[in-house]
Amino acid sequence: MSGLYYDRQGKPMEMVDWAAKHSDFDYKVVAQHWVRGWMVSTVWLGIDHGFGMSAAPILFETMIFPPGDEAGDHGIMSEEYCDRYPTEAAAHAGHDRALSWLREKLGDDALADVVGPLVPGSSDSEWDGTIEGER
Repeated sequence: MSGLYYDRQGKPMEMVDWAAKHSDFDYKVVAQHWVRGWMVSTVWLGIDHGFGMSAAPILFETMIFPPGDEAGDHGIMSEEYCDRYPTEAAAHAGHDRALSWLREKLGDDALADVVGPLVPGSSDSEWDGTIEGER
């Protein structure tokens, strides 16, 4: 084991297993929502983005992409917001914080326009429309 690749539970895995999981959309995507054309996306990266410099591997990421954002010449979308986390639970909480950030940016009525979940079978399917701290 190289200590570079991890599953969603934070257990080390071989690169070939990571590649198989990473190509599985349902495994990779933790939560996605659209709000007035903005996409809030939280995904499992599976590679330690703390690069061994944090107490726990950083395996998940939330990004917010503005409306009309298209991949550039290198296939990279410009992000408006980005945060990373060591655990799936932290990633879910971070997704809620990102939705809250977007609500502040767009106005309180923006939550009426949330479309999602876009990940069938995810724990996100029971999201009740409230943001962390408001429950």
